[in-house]
Amino acid sequence: MLDKPIVSENALSVSEISERIKACMDSPYFKGLEIFGEVSGFKVTGPHAYFTLKDDEAQIPCTLFQYQYKASEFLKENGRLPKDGDSLILRGGLDYFAKGGRLNFNVSSLTLNGKGNLFLQFEKLKAKLLAEGLFDEAHKKAIPLYAKNVLVLTSKTGAVIRDIVTTIRRKNPIINIVVRDVRVQGDGAGKEIVRVLPIVDELNYDVIIIARGGGSLEDLAPFYDEDLCRAVYNLKTPVISAVGHETDFSLCDFVADARAATPTAAGELVAYDYYEMVQELSVCMDQMKKYVKSNFENSLRRVELNAVKIQRLATSFYEDKIHRVEKDLEKIKNSVDKKYNDLEQKTLKAVALLDSLSPLKTLSRGYFSVQKAGKTIPKVKDLKVGDDISIKGQDGSVDAKITNIIIEE
Repeated sequence: MLDKPIVSENALSVSEISERIKACMDSPYFKGLEIFGEVSGFKVTGPHAYFTLKDDEAQIPCTLFQYQYKASEFLKENGRLPKDGDSLILRGGLDYFAKGGRLNFNVSSLTLNGKGNLFLQFEKLKAKLLAEGLFDEAHKKAIPLYAKNVLVLTSKTGAVIRDIVTTIRRKNPIINIVVRDVRVQGDGAGKEIVRVLPIVDELNYDVIIIARGGGSLEDLAPFYDEDLCRAVYNLKTPVISAVGHETDFSLCDFVADARAATPTAAGELVAYDYYEMVQELSVCMDQMKKYVKSNFENSLRRVELNAVKIQRLATSFYEDKIHRVEKDLEKIKNSVDKKYNDLEQKTLKAVALLDSLSPLKTLSRGYFSVQKAGKTIPKVKDLKVGDDISIKGQDGSVDAKITNIIIEE
């Protein structure tokens, strides 16, 4: 391979042009500069901080080497460290990294210069929505403790969905997870989510997770969209907002029913521990079996004791009743015997009396009974001469005819 192209002796290699750019950037003209703009994508890696400083027309990457040391004065003055949306005045110089072909501003010191325009716009919208009551706790719906169907609105190509699914599956193998692919960054991303939300709200999911990873204020701009906030507010399905990292707060976080610091935290929030529940149910079943068995045995013992008691009471009751019946029977028997004896005596007396009054008894004493036509004739005047009569005595009877009648006065 030739070192230089044969078409022109003046052609430069990439390394040569990079060296010239590097030489320019190292000149005093590009050192000791003071620039200002709005912070975006601020992050700390090890001892250094990296971010972008921008305005409405352009942006430049910045590096704050030995971040913890150089930012200490900023911290003393402002009570906090720099963050996205800050308007900063930076002092330092330009540098060019040839290998990456990257222009960079190396920061030697930084000063807060109020809030950035984008940040101020979001703060203004936040105040507006807050005044309208979109952030009120009274409006927020409870997140189901035992969700069955979960919808995740995010980009299928990002790591966010993998984090959520992995987190849920670690705790629960049966929750149904559905992913609706939407753009979560760039122009129109917020409007796309707004169009999707009313559709998925009618699909009867237990909870909706709106998720994306961390990023700069510009990256999270779709989740500061006013239409998106109002769409989330009007949903009937509970919503969890899992946008950005733990320190990132979007307007979607404030209007949602619950905020998760990260997508992983959203997975933790929505997934109940299936395995722990199965274990607890198993323990409860064992305890219930023991309780039922113990309760049954105790009840059986009480029934046996009560049965013995009832048997004793019944025996005593019936023995007393039998004794009373025997006494009553004895009284009845005695009463019957007495009445029988009395009747027997009366009968004997009556028989004796009847016997003494019997005509036969009278006849035995020498008297006769006179009958005419089968009727007893008590008086002589009832007879007349010529009547046929029968005279009955103790030892027989005599038939006769009346020939004479004598009546004594």
